Amino acid sequence: MNIYAHRGVFDNKKIVENTISAFKKALLDNFNIELDIRVTKDNKIIVFHDENIKRLTNIDRLVRNMTYDELKNIKLLNTNDRIPLLEEVLTLVKGNVTLLIEIKDNFSSNTLRDLDKLLLDYNGKVLLQSFNPIIIRKMASTSLKRYHMGILLTNNYKGFKRALYEVFIYKYFIKQKSISFISSPKELVFKVKEVTNKELFIWTIKTIEEFIKYKKYSNNLICEEKGIVKDK
Repeated sequence: MNIYAHRGVFDNKKIVENTISAFKKALLDNFNIELDIRVTKDNKIIVFHDENIKRLTNIDRLVRNMTYDELKNIKLLNTNDRIPLLEEVLTLVKGNVTLLIEIKDNFSSNTLRDLDKLLLDYNGKVLLQSFNPIIIRKMASTSLKRYHMGILLTNNYKGFKRALYEVFIYKYFIKQKSISFISSPKELVFKVKEVTNKELFIWTIKTIEEFIKYKKYSNNLICEEKGIVKDK
């Protein structure tokens, strides 16, 4: 069973998501780590989930409009945790656990090359995933294709948009050779298993009951809160 700590092990009180503290806790508990990466105005690759920093800082600004020098000293949720560079996280983890890296939408071809350079010197298992098929196609055309790549599925679309999404993703995109695994919200697991036998990652498991239920369908669970438990 491969258990991934969703944004590290955190409570957003004493330890904030996607920070060095959260990743240290995951390493201490011997969990694999899922994290998110974005790009700053000055093209630094940082570990941060949201497009806007407001939820964790109460400052209403977009990551892409800020330099790393502006971001690096901002405290998150009244703790001493700050936004790390991906490079810092790689140095911390040192290949001791698997990293599942979600790439956000603002990655250009040049930034993907920067990511490639960062990962070249990293001696550890890395998996790359994105909601954006265009990013996955871009990665597949670079030397990042040496990594297993997955498509993150969403159930956010409604009506006609959902119909178009399902036709494109389920009937076409997930069959591409560049796609090694599918990363699915737990609500879509049964639909996904109907259309593909590719390796499946399930998110986000938040309770012990969900953990017990979904481990029947996949060896890869992305967990947080009370759902992040050591398998027995």
